[in-house]
Amino acid sequence: MNKEHLNLIFSITLILTIGLISGYAMGYFRATRNHFPEIQIVEEVNPGIATIKLMEMKNGKLYGEVVGQKARLVYSANDILELDKGSAFEIPTSQITLKNYYQVRDIPDGAQFAASKNGKYYYSVFDKQTLNLKPENRLYFSSTSEAEEMGYIKK
Repeated sequence: MNKEHLNLIFSITLILTIGLISGYAMGYFRATRNHFPEIQIVEEVNPGIATIKLMEMKNGKLYGEVVGQKARLVYSANDILELDKGSAFEIPTSQITLKNYYQVRDIPDGAQFAASKNGKYYYSVFDKQTLNLKPENRLYFSSTSEAEEMGYIKK
């Protein structure tokens, strides 16, 4: 079985899992409330939030576009796309290698590293440890030397 088939199976499994979780959540809300709020599909929820629209998967490529504001899309350890609002992208599915997906919000332009103002270590902005830092305590750096000059140690 090639990587394209595995990616397709993974995508279908992910979609089904999301569906099951959504169904469970809807049942929970219906059981605990008198009414479930109506869900409306809108073009853009908030223009101030970066939104990555996945449009289609065709011929081994994932196609999408960015709305809201510019976004950084990381799809493997070495592949990072800096995308402006309204820009389209295509990614060969064979290059998508991340096993854990997460998002980092409100990263200043040029920021490559982050640290807690109460800690002693700094991390890549793409490191999961960055998510554990309270947003109000985060400091951002554009280089390792900048972080180390401030007394932080690479973790």
